[in-house]
Amino acid sequence: MDKSELLPEEMPLSAEETEADAPKKPNYLEMTIQSCVLPLEMRFSQINGCYKKAPRAYRGATFINSIIEGVIPPERYSYAADETDRGVRMSKWNVGEAIKAVKKFDEAGRNVEFVTARVSPRLVHEVDLYGYVKALLDENEFATPEKLCLEFPRSIFFEDAEKARMAVLSMKLLKVKTLITGVGENDSPITPLFNLPFDFVMLAPWMAPLTIDRSKRNAMESFLAFLRGLGCEIIAEGVKNDEQIKTLSRADCYGYIPSVSYSGEVQHGRLRMPLDEALLQSEEEDEF
Repeated sequence: MDKSELLPEEMPLSAEETEADAPKKPNYLEMTIQSCVLPLEMRFSQINGCYKKAPRAYRGATFINSIIEGVIPPERYSYAADETDRGVRMSKWNVGEAIKAVKKFDEAGRNVEFVTARVSPRLVHEVDLYGYVKALLDENEFATPEKLCLEFPRSIFFEDAEKARMAVLSMKLLKVKTLITGVGENDSPITPLFNLPFDFVMLAPWMAPLTIDRSKRNAMESFLAFLRGLGCEIIAEGVKNDEQIKTLSRADCYGYIPSVSYSGEVQHGRLRMPLDEALLQSEEEDEF
């Protein structure tokens, strides 16, 4: 049929008209900007001393604020990001935010020993970690590198062992601390710790209750002594009560992070609090 014979409403739409009539896709970037919510936000968990029972240090955790998905905690994205270059870029942001937090604590007169920044294990074989971290320290004009602690996931155990060892050793030259998390998880080997001189190890949350389990307490004490024998300071994650804190103190552990279900006499802040809230915490010792 000749187009001239069609009624106006029957005429086919042009490409421009079709595009104009199509529903517009939402601009999520613009929506994020207009919401005034930062796309990335670092929150903090206190690391209490086992003896003093007050904050000694803080563990940083980066949350993604998404218009589509809402608030995304690191557990939902970190291991996937580690497999891509996004993990390396996220590591840089994490280190920068941890440095900013240390400066804020210093300005507030807080005696915080360090703040952790999670980094991708890919850093140990894709970049010169010494040069990478040195550049970040210089870029942020950070004069107290001993107050920065790089947090590595346990997947670093499966990277090139020698490169991982040299990366950890290079941080000692910069006076930057290192921490390995998830020690004691089912997929976490222990023997690599003989050759990886981390400053701190963080126990898997399920291990803290073993310190007061009658049938496993002696074995747990031996395990903690083994880790101490490797030169590692021990941080227990997910402590649930005061008896566990006392046992960890007797084992000369560095500190602990309370569980969200903690029940006891020590006053803790929220498990993952914004920096402003962490700055206001007291460093006075809690008494049992």
